[in-house]
Amino acid sequence: MSDFLQMGLTGVSLGLMYALIAIGLTLIFGVMRIIQYAHGEMFMLGAFVLYYWHAEMGLPYWAGVAVSAVVIFGLGAVLQMVLFKPLHGKNILYSLAVSLGLVLIISGSGQLIFGTTTKGIPSAVSGGVLLGGAYLSYERMVISAVSIALIVALWLFLRRSVTGLAIRAVAEDPDTAALQGIRTGRIHWIAFGLGSAMAAIAGCMMGTLLSIVPTMGFLATIKAFMIVIMGGLGSVVGALVGGMILGMIDSVVTTTISGDIALILSFVVIFLILVFRPSGLFGQNWD
Repeated sequence: MSDFLQMGLTGVSLGLMYALIAIGLTLIFGVMRIIQYAHGEMFMLGAFVLYYWHAEMGLPYWAGVAVSAVVIFGLGAVLQMVLFKPLHGKNILYSLAVSLGLVLIISGSGQLIFGTTTKGIPSAVSGGVLLGGAYLSYERMVISAVSIALIVALWLFLRRSVTGLAIRAVAEDPDTAALQGIRTGRIHWIAFGLGSAMAAIAGCMMGTLLSIVPTMGFLATIKAFMIVIMGGLGSVVGALVGGMILGMIDSVVTTTISGDIALILSFVVIFLILVFRPSGLFGQNWD
């Protein structure tokens, strides 16, 4: 029982971090209707910003997380205005080609700048506690708490703030939103920046638990798309539930069988969900 509890606790923490990545992706797609395959590269760059801030320069960890979020928010906003804004309203294949190009450029440049050897970000919190025979580190507890706080904050932002309501309006019907005086261009770069910042924060969190390399973005993108498909486009709650499902599969199946079987099982779950719920578990309701 202690082993299963350990896997369950690990699955929860993984699921929350996966959800952060997926929420950023669903925010971008829901508002702009573009396929952002370079989303994982924002995750990777966020981790490296924190690495150089905290591990190399010795500056405070949490300040580094905030700096990483701000830097990648700015990068995402610039990418939207420079590369994706001209593609608005055009065939989705154009944005797909641009984002795939970004993957190659950012990943390749990362290998040249950061090197190809794995790096690690020192933990901000040490120690842990035994819970029912399972060991739960304070680091994972703090990371999980921060992830939950960010997800709840974004959910409240989308439902209660003026900008959040504008984002939902543009996602539902951009033409009607524009007629109501909402500056859709402004909403686009805000959504793109927010989505990128969420991925960056997830990269910071996972960077303290795992090694970081410039090619880590690819797997993060795959996980994010899997979660978005499970939960349904445009749903924060769906991304959270999808992240938890994928986190539990990764933790339990990888530990007991193998990582390859865990990946296969993840796709089987996606297929089953789409058979019974073609729009995902929670659809496109921005709940």
